[in-house]
Amino acid sequence: MHTLKLDGSCWSSKEDFYDALAATLGSFSGHGRNADAFLETMVYYLHLNTIQPPYVVVVEDAPKALLPFLHDFASWVAEARQDRIDDPDWGEDIEVAVRVE
Repeated sequence: MHTLKLDGSCWSSKEDFYDALAATLGSFSGHGRNADAFLETMVYYLHLNTIQPPYVVVVEDAPKALLPFLHDFASWVAEARQDRIDDPDWGEDIEVAVRVE
């Protein structure tokens, strides 16, 4: 599994996280900057990012104010993985995760 580290020490907003995540994943130029867009391309439509699973995104040194959102985002990725497994149209797991340190 690849470890993709994001340095959050200079972030001040969710948009900074989304920009860093898009750059790290090699997202296409018109990729949305919201949780739903990233869940779609990280868990369902994998071909839309250059980086392919398996990987874990490790967020380091994020500001305290962003930690609740980042923990939520990590849990949304885990929930989307489970939804994919439970959906008969997809039915398989994708090894992606987000960890906040």
